Amino acid sequence: MSLFGEPFTVKTLKSGKTIEVAEGQTLLQALLDAGIPMDYSCEGGVCGTCVVPLVSGEVEHMDEFLMDDERETQMTTCVSRGIGTIEIDV
Repeated sequence: MSLFGEPFTVKTLKSGKTIEVAEGQTLLQALLDAGIPMDYSCEGGVCGTCVVPLVSGEVEHMDEFLMDDERETQMTTCVSRGIGTIEIDV
């Protein structure tokens, strides 16, 4: 496994895109590369600016922002990673 984790797939509800997030690439980078506008700031998982609604799938949360109960329905795009395929509402 690389520093940035295993590749995964994200399905975006609002934009209707399916995006492959490569090993060594953040979800934030992949969304921006796909033309999906995203707000972000720290890129370190501490500010919460890049948090998105999580609709389905398993996430490896690596942020310091979300509370345990929030991790069921949200994720940070700058540091957290999906496992397999996830669906987000962006």
